[in-house]
Amino acid sequence: MIDIHNHIIPGVDDGAKSVEIALDMIREAQRQGVSHLVLTPHLYEPDIMQGTHVWRERIKQGKAELFDAMKQADLEMSIEVRAEVRYQEWLSKIISELDVLIGGRYLLLEFSFNIVPNRIEEIIYNLVIDGITPILAHPERIVPWQNEPAKVLELIRLGCLSQIDLGSVLGSLGRSSERLANYLLEKGAVHLAGSDSHNLTSRPLLAKPGYDWLCDNYGQGLADKLLIENPERIIRGEEIEIFIPRVHEEPDTWRDKVKQWLPFNGGLR
Repeated sequence: MIDIHNHIIPGVDDGAKSVEIALDMIREAQRQGVSHLVLTPHLYEPDIMQGTHVWRERIKQGKAELFDAMKQADLEMSIEVRAEVRYQEWLSKIISELDVLIGGRYLLLEFSFNIVPNRIEEIIYNLVIDGITPILAHPERIVPWQNEPAKVLELIRLGCLSQIDLGSVLGSLGRSSERLANYLLEKGAVHLAGSDSHNLTSRPLLAKPGYDWLCDNYGQGLADKLLIENPERIIRGEEIEIFIPRVHEEPDTWRDKVKQWLPFNGGLR
C-alpha cells in the first residue's frame, strides 16, 4: 500500500513530536503493509509569512534528521516529502517556490474545517486551468460539506480528486465524518484513502484496518484502487480516471417527483 497523507516528519507540525515517534510510525507502516510514504507536513499561512524559505528550511532540517535516524536504525522505506497545503491567498507563490506538488501535478489541498471560501469554485477552476489537479484533503471532515454533501460532488465535477481519512470510515473521527465518507464512497466520489496519521495513539496509521474495512464494505477492487493503484499513479504524475458523480439524483417514485414541486419539500407527508 501507499500512504499519501501523513504527518511523520518530527517537530515540524502537530504530527510526530520526536524522531523516536517518527521511526515507530514508519515501523508501524511497514508492519501494516505500507511500502511507500508521501510525507505531507502542514503548510499554513503563518509558516511562510516571513518568506517561503522559512518553511523550506524547517522541512529540510526535519527531513535530514529523520533520514539520518532511519539510516542509523537500519530502517528502510521508500519516502518522498511534499505538503498538505491549507488554502491561502499566497497559494500561487507556494506552488511556484516550494516543492509541494505530488508527481509534479497533484496538490493536496486543505480547507478550514469550519469555513470554506465563497469563491472555492473559482479557486479550483484556476488550479485546473494551470495544469494542477487539486486533491481535496479529508472533505468528509469539513463541516459545511457535512451539511451540504453535494458541494463535494460539484468540486469533483470541476476536476478535483478527493482523499478521505481512514479514521473517518472506521468511526474514530466522529459520526458526521463517517456519514459523509460513506456517502462519497457510495457515489463513487472517492479517489484516495490516506491515514492522516499524526502519532501512534490518538491519530494512528490505520492502513491495514482501513484496507480491510474497504474490502469488507466496498470490495477489494475499490480498496486496491484507493490505497494502491491511484496513489501509485499520482506519485508517478499520471492521470487518474475521474468518475463524474451526479450532483442531483433523479426522483425514483411519484412521491419524490411531487416533492420537487412543493415548497421546502414540506407539503407531502
